[in-house]
Amino acid sequence: MLVRRHVPLLESTVRARVLRPLLASQCTRLPHLRYSSTSAAHPERIAVLGGGIAGLASAFFASREFPHSKITLYEGGKDIGGWLNSKRVQVPGGDVLFEAGPRTLRNASPTAHLIQELGITDDLIFTKKSEPGAKNRFIYYPDRLNRLPSEAPGLGDIFSLWRTGILDGFLGMIKEPMKPKRSPVLSDETVGSFLARRVDERIANNIISAVFHGIYAGDIWQLSAKTLLGLGWQLEGRYGTALGGYLKLQNESTNGQPQALAHPYDIEAARAMNEEIDIDLELAQNMKDASMFTWKNGLQTLVKGLKDAMEKTGNIEIKVDSPVTSFKMAEGGEQKVEIIAGSDANKSTENYDTVISTLRHPDVTPYVTVMTVNLFFSNPSLLPVEGFGYLLPQSIPFEQNPERALGVIFDNSAVRGQDTAQGTKMTVMMGGHWWNGFSGYPDEEEGLAMARSVIERHLGITDEPVAHHVNLSKDCIPQYTLGYEDRLRTFASSIQDEFKGRLRVVGAQFNGVGVNDCITGAWNVARGLRGDGWKSRSCGLDRVQDTRPWQVVDAMSMVYKKKVKAGEESEPFKG
Repeated sequence: MLVRRHVPLLESTVRARVLRPLLASQCTRLPHLRYSSTSAAHPERIAVLGGGIAGLASAFFASREFPHSKITLYEGGKDIGGWLNSKRVQVPGGDVLFEAGPRTLRNASPTAHLIQELGITDDLIFTKKSEPGAKNRFIYYPDRLNRLPSEAPGLGDIFSLWRTGILDGFLGMIKEPMKPKRSPVLSDETVGSFLARRVDERIANNIISAVFHGIYAGDIWQLSAKTLLGLGWQLEGRYGTALGGYLKLQNESTNGQPQALAHPYDIEAARAMNEEIDIDLELAQNMKDASMFTWKNGLQTLVKGLKDAMEKTGNIEIKVDSPVTSFKMAEGGEQKVEIIAGSDANKSTENYDTVISTLRHPDVTPYVTVMTVNLFFSNPSLLPVEGFGYLLPQSIPFEQNPERALGVIFDNSAVRGQDTAQGTKMTVMMGGHWWNGFSGYPDEEEGLAMARSVIERHLGITDEPVAHHVNLSKDCIPQYTLGYEDRLRTFASSIQDEFKGRLRVVGAQFNGVGVNDCITGAWNVARGLRGDGWKSRSCGLDRVQDTRPWQVVDAMSMVYKKKVKAGEESEPFKG
């Protein structure tokens, strides 16, 4: 989830495949299972710029592709890990774990395989799909918690939601297939505009805006529908209707199997993933049964696992306190990239055969800032409901959200087994697009007061927390705003022309704002370097430059299947 993300905040149950960005490498093959000491000449020196999760994973997988290359990772801060930040705090009766950034991960085949490779499966904590922390997710509107159905809703569920007004405009879903197709000259539109045009503006503001607060901390009236509602956008383009198009897609099935519409690049990547990834049966089953997972000591375990594994390779050097101030093609006709990095008193200039950059490029996306406030109370019975938490939509009246909160996570329900002390733990998230243009942000004292005001107003909690942690993540989440794919394609062409394939980019700005997205992007980059690939002109953004039209395939062909012994039936693993 997102506070990071690169970091998502609070993922909702309605975060479906249609809401996921189909960006540079939504799913790709694992790049490490084929090694050859007699393969084509390897790059002697590889640089990785940035020590967040995308940079760490890139360095690790590059080292698996090229065990004889010298790899240097540059991190401008004092430590690696980026937005992943777990902190254990002593409280009366024991201790609790606070997460300043993302706290859980969704099931994803590449991430599951990475965890297995790093040997960090023993302390995994799974939240099963049947648990309240997975099933119960809420939207606060206009002055109460509204539970979103996790399964097929009954008439009672629908009526209960209808009475609150949150479902105003829902009939637009029924009328959607009869709506006219968009103009052929429309190259993109905002998420809000797309939903208002195809369904109803009230659904966009009351429900979908809350979901996007949880994933992107963003404004649906600024974010790109072509990118973030990619499936719906493509269905309308193909059939003239999104919902109706999906139904038509299923009716076209010639074998009775569910159908999917996907980009050829993603189809090929999914096929390759099935060929190259092998997840242990027990881990695969646990992932299949879980809605989300983390570790006993939080997501910092993933950072530590990567660091330990890289130290064991013997060919990776991590340089902290080494901000990159310049990178360009080296002079003298060599096909190398010159990197200038380090503090003012200790700068160095080095040339590299290949560079993988996770650094930001302001021409591609803006960013938003998010504040998280972790709270722990000694009373274990403060929450009025069990569940993952709640999100706040853009339509909520100002008097119900003057702090501009995005949502609240009920950490006790979401993840069990991290704390030794009994009590109530939650995280309040504020800011995002609401704070755009602010010249300053709340300090720790102000942030704590604002968070307490939110939960008092919404949940009636007035107790004094016995522990808290306030974290301001400046410019933490890239925003895929209107026209994003066109900007990304232009950017890809420019760096391809300038660096001739010696610079590849990866990270939340290009691959998706989640931890899984960044890991997948890192795999994609490492795969692209395989063999003589490091000599190609790729910049790591092959998908956005691939202009082939989307294709219809069996939906199950896009799902990872666990490899089993001969004669046994393969089990699908959704990730």
